[in-house]
Amino acid sequence: EVDNDEQHRLQAAIAATIVPKGSACLLSQVIGLHEAKQSLREAIILPALHPHLFTGKSASPWKRILLYGPPGTGKSHLAKAVSKEIQSTFYCVSSSDLLSSWFGESEKLIKELFRHATNRPGTSVVFIDEVDSICRQRSSREEEGTRRIKTELLTQMEGAASSDPSLFLLCATNCPWDLDSAFLRRFQKRIYIPLPDEEARLAQLKMHCAETSCGLTTDQWAELVQLTEGYSGSDIANLVLGALFEPIRHMQLASHWIHTAGGSRGDLPHDKVPHAPPLTHGDALQLTFQVHPNDVSMDDFLASLKNHPKTVNLQELAKFETFTASHGQVG
Repeated sequence: EVDNDEQHRLQAAIAATIVPKGSACLLSQVIGLHEAKQSLREAIILPALHPHLFTGKSASPWKRILLYGPPGTGKSHLAKAVSKEIQSTFYCVSSSDLLSSWFGESEKLIKELFRHATNRPGTSVVFIDEVDSICRQRSSREEEGTRRIKTELLTQMEGAASSDPSLFLLCATNCPWDLDSAFLRRFQKRIYIPLPDEEARLAQLKMHCAETSCGLTTDQWAELVQLTEGYSGSDIANLVLGALFEPIRHMQLASHWIHTAGGSRGDLPHDKVPHAPPLTHGDALQLTFQVHPNDVSMDDFLASLKNHPKTVNLQELAKFETFTASHGQVG
């Protein structure tokens, strides 16, 4: 039995995992991943918006979906976008929210998560990130507490997530092959979220540069897309951030400046025009004019590429392809 104080504490812990509405983008605003987005529309969004199309057991929607793929490919963004599309309460849960060192605490948190989501008015989406940290393959050597945690999660997945029409369960993992077979069977749909293709990489590069002056030509963008083959979405974000800092690094070493329109703004030119003393750390706060770096150039991206290599190797991609062939689907 759970006393009132403990019940309030568990409720507060689960309520803290609810993501405020308005913090996510729409599914159509997620770059690339066309097949995955279409699958999620058919599995969750269409049944939620038009429930009369999915009546009876034979036409019931998918309620338990696994998103798997390399890290940084947008699995969390997809889950949040789906939640926003159907105007649901979104629970974003990680293993640290559910696992506790106290005996029996983890099972209570798992049970409270699904109870809280079931009793919430309207539709709820429970998203468990890095679910492999909870649901790894069972063995005879694992501790009894770990086995009980897995059993409780299996029970809740089969019970609450199956019987409640307003509750959807989305889970994400970077290592689907580590999941216990019993958990894999519980997921009615297993969707592979791959690395971005050429079109998506170009869109992501330009998106991250949207608020910065960038002097790349069409051919240079195309070259950069080729150079970033195998990069994940997070890899591209880190690459662009490194490139944006390159002109700022150069600016600190500048000895000549040029006046721009208005006379109160400074800029570092390619051809040196005397205007102001070197910009040093001590002088930075004493300048009477604003200074701006050069536009981001292809050389800046090439310099950033040296410091920001891709984080997913070919061996890992081969494992995902093998898993998809036997257990999942592309989109």
